[in-house]
Amino acid sequence: MPSEEPGTVAGEIAMALRRTSIQAIDRSVAMLEVIAKAGPGGIALKTLSGLLGLHASTARTLLASLVTHGLLRQDEGTRHYFLGARFFELNRIYLAQTDLSSAASPILRDLWERTNETVHLAILKDTQRVDISVLVSRQLLNINPTTARFTDEVAVPLYRTAAGKVLFAGVSDEHRERMLESAPWQDDGRPPRTRAELATLVADVRTRGYATNIEEDVPGVCGVAAPVRDHTGETVAAVCIGYPTVRHTPAHDESLRTAVVRAAGELSALLGAPRPAAAVDAI
Repeated sequence: MPSEEPGTVAGEIAMALRRTSIQAIDRSVAMLEVIAKAGPGGIALKTLSGLLGLHASTARTLLASLVTHGLLRQDEGTRHYFLGARFFELNRIYLAQTDLSSAASPILRDLWERTNETVHLAILKDTQRVDISVLVSRQLLNINPTTARFTDEVAVPLYRTAAGKVLFAGVSDEHRERMLESAPWQDDGRPPRTRAELATLVADVRTRGYATNIEEDVPGVCGVAAPVRDHTGETVAAVCIGYPTVRHTPAHDESLRTAVVRAAGELSALLGAPRPAAAVDAI
């Protein structure tokens, strides 16, 4: 029999089936979770009923009801089941009722506790990066973006900070060009970045899925950030970790990159973002 250990597909299904005493609801929720994890190819009735341990007739009845309510859809060609369009509407309502920083709070706190570094959530407002949530490291030597105003934040180019790079790479080419033409950014006497250099930066951030800053903005300050995406796949925020250069080592940097990418992915999933193809679980 498949293992029902936590974290396994069988374990998650077993947990879903034990949640309440209302069997039809439990089975429907378990179906939705399995179908959601099946990825872009959907899942067949036989496979689904086998995973859940249901008779095909029982599974078919529940699926028909979920399809009627728009929570599922069935492809006419393959007969596979997929999540329905109603989830987009429910997600839109959820987002309208939920403050982003509030929704992110448990994820940011978990990241803060696991890394013991400063964690913040940033959004783009006009041409500026704005921190809407900050958890300052408990270590004696830390980075505190709420008090460390080394420069005029309006004048700091987005492409000089980790979170700023993520937000800069997350907008359209047209939007980015408008920012470059109108933003009150200054390079403090440094050689300005060329369009070609910025294009390479954007491509790198999009390919890697994160951005780093090793003293590019302020001496002694490093950072790593990853994009938060909504249900449309658009970048709406950046989760970032800031830390002192004295703790800048290959091992520490790698652990922070892994943690911040994971946290941003969790928040993106909460906002209904499409899952990357590589992250889709095989079922």
